Amino acid sequence: MRLGQRLLSGPPRGAGETGEVGRSIRGGQAMEGLRVVKDLLAPQTPCSRCQSAGCPWDRLAGQPICPDCQEALAQGEGEPFIVRTERHRCVICQQPGTVRYLTYPLHSAEPVEMDLCPRHFQALLARRLDRHAYHQLSRQLQTLGFSTRQVFLLHEAFYDEQGHSLQPVPEW
Repeated sequence: MRLGQRLLSGPPRGAGETGEVGRSIRGGQAMEGLRVVKDLLAPQTPCSRCQSAGCPWDRLAGQPICPDCQEALAQGEGEPFIVRTERHRCVICQQPGTVRYLTYPLHSAEPVEMDLCPRHFQALLARRLDRHAYHQLSRQLQTLGFSTRQVFLLHEAFYDEQGHSLQPVPEW
């Protein structure tokens, strides 16, 4: 079964149904699909899958998820991740219908949240972004003052300087 069939389903949700928390933007500049989140509640909530605690985990569609559970999800192991998409546009391709991915960049007090369409969400999680998508996301992160090296799923262990994938999750 393909990763896309296991991760997302359902029609986009309407405005006001997303459960958004702390959607303020650094410097007051709005950037569609990518933002610095301030005042996030309970940053050290346990993983929604394994209940592991101790760190501020990334969040997929608002649900905290530890790196081990992210890896298992990317490899198609465990329970599928099923959420409704939201009516935002993808930070990479501008297609409507996205899932929110929040991550804590290295050396940053505030997390970054991005809206990704199912295709780009799956590619990011599996470390299979194409060069164009990698560069598009990299440029937008730089406008917020971050480098790809600060974002775990984008750093140099997984992508080279040109955006070629070095360690994609193996196909199953």
